[in-house]
Parts: sequence; C-alpha cells; structure tokens
Amino acid sequence: MSLVLVGLWLGAVGVSDLGRASHDTVPFPRRMLCLALGAVVLVLGLVLVVKPPVGWGFVLFALMLGTLAAWSLGSGLALDPRASTRVQGRARAAAFTALAVGIVVAMLGVEVVDHYVVWPDWLDQSITSRWPAPDLIVALGVVAAQLVTANIIIRLLLDAVGVPAAGNEKKLKGGRVLGPMERILIVGLGGVHQLTAAGLVIAAKGLLRFPELQQAQKEGPSDVTEYFLIGSFASWLIALGGAALIYLA
Repeated sequence: MSLVLVGLWLGAVGVSDLGRASHDTVPFPRRMLCLALGAVVLVLGLVLVVKPPVGWGFVLFALMLGTLAAWSLGSGLALDPRASTRVQGRARAAAFTALAVGIVVAMLGVEVVDHYVVWPDWLDQSITSRWPAPDLIVALGVVAAQLVTANIIIRLLLDAVGVPAAGNEKKLKGGRVLGPMERILIVGLGGVHQLTAAGLVIAAKGLLRFPELQQAQKEGPSDVTEYFLIGSFASWLIALGGAALIYLA
C-alpha cells in the first residue's frame, strides 16, 4: 500500500504549522492563513501528484482538510494559557484524535487513487530517477512534520502528563530549535539505514544536556529532568516513526 497520501497530509500539516512557529497562540486571522496554506498543499498534491477521480478527490480533500483544521484549532486551544484546565484537556484530546484520524484517512484513501505522478523521461539519467516521485512526497511530508508539528505534539504530551514546557524550557534553552534539527538528522540517518549513527546522535544529546540538568537540580526542586526525558523520548519516537514511513514508502 502506498503511503503517498500520508506524506501529502503530513506535508499539509507541517506547512500549516510553520505559520505558528515559536507561538503557542496566534490570532484568528493568522490561524486561518495557516489553514489556507495547508489547503493549498492538499489541492496541489491531489491535483498534481495522486489525481484521484473527481468525486473521491473532493471527499479526500474535505476529510483531510477537516482533520487538519481540527488539529490546528484543537492544539491551539490546548496551548492557550487563557483557557481553563478542562477546556485545555478536551482540546488536547481533540487534537490528538484529529492526528490519528487524519493518518487513517490518508492510509485508507489511497485505495481510490488509480494514478501516481512519475518523473518525466528527460529526468531518467538524473539522481531523481533513483527515487520515485510518490516516495519523495512521503519524505518531504515527514521532514515538514518534524519542524513545528512535532514540537507542538511534544508540548501537548508534556502538558498531558503534568510537566508543562512553559517554565522548564527556560532552564533548557534551545529546545524548539535543537529538537527539529535533531529529528531531521535522525530521519535522514534512518532513511539511509544508518540507525547506529542515529543512536550516537541520541547519546550525544544526553551528554551535552547533562551539565544543564545538574545545574537545574542544584537551583532547587524542579521537574526539569522529567521534562527532558519525556520530551526527548517523544521527539526520538516521532523521528524514528518518520524514518519508518520513509522506509516503508
């Protein structure tokens, strides 16, 4: 089963979330702009890459855009400090559900696709001929999701287990930038079957963060260790999951 629609949906989510990088909450007009960017990615992908029958194309677009909107609105409300704890919890559940439903829709939707884009003949002698176009869509979608979307997922998870990122990230600075860089490196290494090298990246992060963790503990009671461990393991799992999608594509 092709994963091209999964890559397309992840790409739409990743591009949409780029509009709220480093912002837990964004104004409504900006959120609508983010959704519009995701919608453009979906339209271009459906029209130019997979080309489903017109009727099924509209259905796929509606379902994928609906889950994208639910993810964007739900995750934004869950991270909004003005919302009550109950509202944040429900919004967080809605956001995670939207992610799961979106992936399922993308995996099942490929059954109605009877055409995939292929590279033109004049590219037969180039390096692109070694990588089918649908597989490249999956890889691009995975990479896009590692940037901001993965950061949001991790923040929602930390909030869910009672280790909010808002205060702890001030003690371990650079997580919003280092996390995506680390995940992309792991995805790249995993995509070329170099999981041992990816393991070295994981070990190096622990060694580099250890002095900061010690210093944070000396300053007084803190859950920064739990923040680091849960956040790091979640980040690694997302990266390894992305590498697995590329491998299976």
